[in-house]
Amino acid sequence: QPVVHGTLRAEFDATWAAPDLTLAVPSMVVSDLALLPRRGGASNELPAVKQISLGQVQIDLARHTAVIGKLGIDQARVAVSRAQDKRWMFEDWLVSKGTASVPAQAPVGSAGKSRPPAAPVQAPWSLLVGELSVNGGELRFRDEAGDKPVAFGLSAIKVLARDLRPEGAKPIPVQLSARLKSERGEPGQLDYRGNLQWAPVMAQGNVVATQVPVHVFEPYFGAGLNIELLRADAGFKGDFRYAVGANGPSAQVRGDAVVEDFRANSLAASNGGLQIAEELLNWKTLSLRGIDLALAPGVATRLAVTETTLGDFFARIIVHESGRINLQNLVKADTAIAPAGAQAAASAPAVGQVVVQAAAPSAPTGMEPVINIGPVGLINGKVFFSDRFIKPNYSANLSELTGKLSAFSSVAPQGQPQLADLELRGRAEGTASLEILGKINPLATPLALDIKGIVRDLELPPLSPYTIKYAGHGIERGKLSVDVAYLVLPNGQLTASNKVVLNQLTFGEKVDGAPASLPVKLAVALLADRNGVIDIDLPISGSLNDPQFSLGPIIFKVIVNLVVKAITAPFSLLASAFGGGGDELSMVAFEPGSAALLPQATAGLDKVARALADRPALKMTVVGTASLDAERDAYKQERLRALLVSEKRRGMLAASATAAQAAATLTVSDAEVPALVKEVYKRAD
Repeated sequence: QPVVHGTLRAEFDATWAAPDLTLAVPSMVVSDLALLPRRGGASNELPAVKQISLGQVQIDLARHTAVIGKLGIDQARVAVSRAQDKRWMFEDWLVSKGTASVPAQAPVGSAGKSRPPAAPVQAPWSLLVGELSVNGGELRFRDEAGDKPVAFGLSAIKVLARDLRPEGAKPIPVQLSARLKSERGEPGQLDYRGNLQWAPVMAQGNVVATQVPVHVFEPYFGAGLNIELLRADAGFKGDFRYAVGANGPSAQVRGDAVVEDFRANSLAASNGGLQIAEELLNWKTLSLRGIDLALAPGVATRLAVTETTLGDFFARIIVHESGRINLQNLVKADTAIAPAGAQAAASAPAVGQVVVQAAAPSAPTGMEPVINIGPVGLINGKVFFSDRFIKPNYSANLSELTGKLSAFSSVAPQGQPQLADLELRGRAEGTASLEILGKINPLATPLALDIKGIVRDLELPPLSPYTIKYAGHGIERGKLSVDVAYLVLPNGQLTASNKVVLNQLTFGEKVDGAPASLPVKLAVALLADRNGVIDIDLPISGSLNDPQFSLGPIIFKVIVNLVVKAITAPFSLLASAFGGGGDELSMVAFEPGSAALLPQATAGLDKVARALADRPALKMTVVGTASLDAERDAYKQERLRALLVSEKRRGMLAASATAAQAAATLTVSDAEVPALVKEVYKRAD
């Protein structure tokens, strides 16, 4: 149905010497070639080319050979689209025709007639293009056949290829570059230099990709995920090789990769008719350096990563009503294993039990992937934890998470898993310090670890949902310090110690309707020493391979026994008054938005310090207040400063800075502010 429109300008030379005919075309140019709609309609969806040029063309009709010295295509524009009915746009270009009648032929051996002589078999045509160049190409793609449309554009397309042959039996050198643009965000860049072959398929070369919007293609692979991918800009710089052999495809990838501005939500859940999706995972930069991936038929997959850095990340961890953690369900389970899952659900522990059990190791197949991961760095992370298993629900924030994990591997030398050194530090609920040290291997099967965790001065009132459920009383005040150590051997043997220190713990009145009620006030009075400190040590041991071993009920049973037997413990109640000082000691003032003390506040704290020195057993609780009007503008300035520092760190990692450099305390100079503000603004929603 479309009409071809354009201008042709050419030079021809023909030579004939019986029986051969050779045609030479020194140059031919087709300008403004386009498909135009026959009966009105928009033309921007139809292909168009500004210019097609051919040079040094040699055609030998007798030998069926054609040689094109140079073929150039400038400013080609193509729009590819598929509608909701899964019809491609070019299907509407074709005109339907009725079936043409074919005259019947006389059967072989009919009376008085014989077959006409068979036509001589001619040699197939061969074509060689010495040089193909494409400049300024543009491709717009839109696919509305799925649940969500896919739309992107390729612009500034450049292609340079040499010695092209249709049979594709020999590698041809190719250079390709383009800009990839989604409907929003900055365009990415794609560059490829290498060789291509299509009979059999083979590609080998160097790839440089920056800010590729992976989220654009989420409708094609998102059906297998339990998350909604909002944004992910990927980059890669390195070499790759892909080939299809007699036994199947093989691939090898070496280089550096980065995933920036990753944001994913949990799938929307219905709540009173409203579809609510929660922020699940995001990070500013995930850098993978020194990737070495090898895939080959009949050979175990090999993957190595020299160094990994994750910066400015967030994760939401939720314990659901069933006791299952949300991050266990990121990938949808295969329907083929549904019966096994149903069987596991039927044998799940009763409500209130938290079962820790090592999976039975599967029989080795000899084809398990070999994975070697180098040091992993974590910078400025935040985790939001919600426990919906507890009624009422409990939530906690972990922030400023920074640490590292040394190299580890899926290979177990001499049957013993290689444990990596783990070091992670941060804050819990903005006030308590958090420290996790030890050894672990995330790839080890069965589980093996040696971990120590330390929490200091965690405020206890937010833990009231737990104490209401198990003890029937909420917490009015108090702080918690915890030292835990867990050792799990490859044979499943667990040895654990839990040292709990409660300082100034004060319970409220009994909560009506609570599922349990324990004499906690009496227990606190009996367990606390003269300084108001409760020190509990809970040693635990057992085998994770024992299906009857449940860690949660064991800890709870030990604590209940302590409460019941606490009547035999010494008791002394701290009852000293604060004393000293006047009203000036009741408040410590700060500049709005700042943690810097004012001079009068410093003088007041000096008096408080002298009072505490005179009373070493005295413990103090501090409550903070703030004026929204005074703090608002100062907080905005501090928030902007944090965003500028985060953007500067992202730029450092993108410029191949080490994890140690990016983790260092960064400052932003006045000269850096304009450029960083522009980058922060461009990346904002």
